Amino acid sequence: MKRIVNWVKEKVRIPSANSGEFIEMEHAKAEPKVSIKTYQLTCFDDTKRIVSELREGRTIMLIDVSPIKEKDIIDLKRSVNKLKTATAEMGGEIAGLGGDWLLIAPMFAEIWKQKAVPVEMKDVE
Repeated sequence: MKRIVNWVKEKVRIPSANSGEFIEMEHAKAEPKVSIKTYQLTCFDDTKRIVSELREGRTIMLIDVSPIKEKDIIDLKRSVNKLKTATAEMGGEIAGLGGDWLLIAPMFAEIWKQKAVPVEMKDVE
């Protein structure tokens, strides 16, 4: 047993406080922070910028679609379809907030969606 303890002491040499030696420790790398950004979708070309940031994977996006909605409904549909496709490819989620806002969350975040509760119809006499 004594031989094992001596062997461990020999392999793992711990410097004393007065010896002048020091142990270099690696700094733990901090996880990059998550950003929450807002965007305005004014034309179809804005979709490319949003998709490129989506691919970075560290941004939760709130997108105002009212400017493009007022201009061209066809570009709005094309943009939303492109955002849906890119979000699905990255493993994220997309949801509509009201009529003019979209929420895109990367794969590490989940969008909670409340299930609609059916309303029971009572016989009106």
